[in-house]
Amino acid sequence: MRIIWAMDAFEDNKELNQKMADILTHLFESTRAEIEPLYLLRENEIVLPTYEVPTWVTDHSRTAESLFREVLEDYNLPFLQEPHVIPHASQSHAGAAEVLSDYAVRTKADMIVVGSHGRQGFQRFILGSFAESLLLQSEVPVYVIGAHCTHTDGVKNIMFPTEFGEHSKDNYRHVLEMAKQFGAEITLFHCIARPIESLFDLDTRPKVYNYKGKMLTLDQIVEHQIEHQTQRAHHWIEWAEREGVRANFQVDSSFEGIDKLILNAIDRHNVDLIVMEAQSGPMSAALLGSYTRNVVRAAHCPVYVLTRHFYDRQEDRFADISPAP
Repeated sequence: MRIIWAMDAFEDNKELNQKMADILTHLFESTRAEIEPLYLLRENEIVLPTYEVPTWVTDHSRTAESLFREVLEDYNLPFLQEPHVIPHASQSHAGAAEVLSDYAVRTKADMIVVGSHGRQGFQRFILGSFAESLLLQSEVPVYVIGAHCTHTDGVKNIMFPTEFGEHSKDNYRHVLEMAKQFGAEITLFHCIARPIESLFDLDTRPKVYNYKGKMLTLDQIVEHQIEHQTQRAHHWIEWAEREGVRANFQVDSSFEGIDKLILNAIDRHNVDLIVMEAQSGPMSAALLGSYTRNVVRAAHCPVYVLTRHFYDRQEDRFADISPAP
């Protein structure tokens, strides 16, 4: 496995960097991955006083690499590969994210680890978010460690919010492989969508609607969905057991916000890593719709996002994994 650690080396965020260092240590211990620290150097970003820079130093990227090594020494990570600096001319987060994604694909990286400050409101509007831009651009999965992250002691329980659809089935194979690498169990999480009652003219009399060829009340429709999704969850648990992975599930019908339910489930199930997929539908919406964005910003554990570009790549990423049941 090859991991790129995209680090904001020269910003005052040592606490967040230390969280990433702790998590990378556990990733290395579990996978023996090659981990390359990388810094995106925007043109003219590093300007040092002339008395600190010898006149022969004209290569800013070489200077940045030297400074980058000094920064990394604070985190005691002897397993890291040599740090790498990529100079670029883009003045936007989106452009920088595209540069990083291209490099990850070119060097056959399996994931990018990045930190997120979790900024909100006006501050985020002014400063933007590199992590969120990367989620839109990246062709490899992105492992996001947020400012609120407190779970840094390894991965023992992976939560996978899912719709149990065909897209999710492909990504569940990927989650199973991760669980085997980490020696972790999986918690499947599904939210029942609220029936669109506002479309109906409700009054005091009970209403029935044609649902899959049957005339049912709204309550019966919800009960049918719970039963159906519970059956699918049991099939996926059996699938995990055949792969040697322990799994459990939660089907929620409270109709609260999906992002809120996912965040609440972290502590309830003692989750160490959330895997979210960038697919359409009520469970995941558009990639940077409110669900994924809010979870990434507020989660107390890392969030591993299977990006849309990663999913859309044509090669068979699961060729060596057992077929779905």
